[in-house]
Amino acid sequence: MRIIATIILLLMILPGTGTGQTPLTTSSVDAETYRLWQAGDWDTLVRTGREALKQGIDFYYLRYRMGVAWYEKGNYHQAAHHFRSARQYDPESELLKEYFYYALLFAGRGYEAARVEDSFSRQTKRSLDLPDNRGWHRAYLVYSYNPGAPTSAAGRIDTQTPAEGLQSVSKGYHLVNAGIEHRVGPRIWLHHSYTHIQREFSYFQNDGGERFVNPDDKIYVNQYYLGAATLIKDGLDVRLGFHFIHLLDYQSRTAFIGGRQRVTSVAVTNQNFAGFASMYRRSRLLSTELALYAGNLNDAVQYQQDAAVTFYPFGNLNLYSTSVLSHQSERTAAGSWRSQFVLQQGLGLKLTDRFWVEVDAAFGEIRNFFAVDGAVVYNGTDAINRKYGAALHTVLSSHMQLRLDYVFMDNSSLFIPSETGLQTPETIDYQTHSVTVTLLWKR
Repeated sequence: MRIIATIILLLMILPGTGTGQTPLTTSSVDAETYRLWQAGDWDTLVRTGREALKQGIDFYYLRYRMGVAWYEKGNYHQAAHHFRSARQYDPESELLKEYFYYALLFAGRGYEAARVEDSFSRQTKRSLDLPDNRGWHRAYLVYSYNPGAPTSAAGRIDTQTPAEGLQSVSKGYHLVNAGIEHRVGPRIWLHHSYTHIQREFSYFQNDGGERFVNPDDKIYVNQYYLGAATLIKDGLDVRLGFHFIHLLDYQSRTAFIGGRQRVTSVAVTNQNFAGFASMYRRSRLLSTELALYAGNLNDAVQYQQDAAVTFYPFGNLNLYSTSVLSHQSERTAAGSWRSQFVLQQGLGLKLTDRFWVEVDAAFGEIRNFFAVDGAVVYNGTDAINRKYGAALHTVLSSHMQLRLDYVFMDNSSLFIPSETGLQTPETIDYQTHSVTVTLLWKR
């Protein structure tokens, strides 16, 4: 009897067991969450709401109050989840739509926020001072500078090699980029970008025993990028686009004119293309991406597949991490294939209301490589083996931001043979860095 009495006592005091626990009802949950909502006890409200949902209790005010609780706790992804569920009960509530809009906006889900904004009444739009949503979404201006390899690296090019092919060592570049993203339909956004780059490098080529050496070669690059993003449904969008690259190089040529040897400059142009398709899926804590690329950079053919995951541990932009694994296959001009993986890892941290930082690193040979939905193309003369970067974001006003980037790179200058099977000179390794300034306007 003593054993039986002990078991009964334990069952009565264990959580979730015993006859002393009062079962939840819609009325009791409504009354309790309303009391907690009025008191601003967000943590207890969330716990009460979770227990109610576990027991199959679900109604408009429960979802609305849980959304407000998560919103006040700064977890905008969770808040958006409950606001979306609440809209299934009352899709016309202006106050609910306003909460939902800002939860999506503060979670970095601008496309979805724009769709909610479409449903606002004129009075709500006026009270929130929102302009017409079918205009431009954001615009930016970028300047980047890279000083190139140390002088000693260019001096290591083997200009006496019997192997036919070419090699170059970067002497730096200046880059100017301008872009705009605007809305063209209820669910479609277009992203235009123009880039101009002036590159300098030391260049060597052995063509059939005839050697060309130019220690101050220059190339001018003009690029146009067009991307389209389509919001399929809440939390899912698909993006397509292409990148056109025009290269102009003035190469020195030796010619015999009037019986005399003269060096002339010949303009050589080349056109490269890159295309991409990607799909983004967003949930309460994660954002995932799958992307496919194809291009013909530097007389080679590239195929690349990316898988990316961004994790928001607190449901907001105060802290997040991004991991991108890329697989690239390339068929070179000589007919050989190379295949490799590249891993990119990033971390973002909010410091204050106006400042946050991002750090990132990339491992693997970055050469003829695509990133950021094809908006960034690594088509330089040298390969990047490792890359480390840090960026500081500053909020200048409600519509303007400033970003400063610093990137440190381990590079390699590779001799590119004109055919396979040749014994080529050794790789020239060096280190360099770049500084980038970005000014961003947002509506």
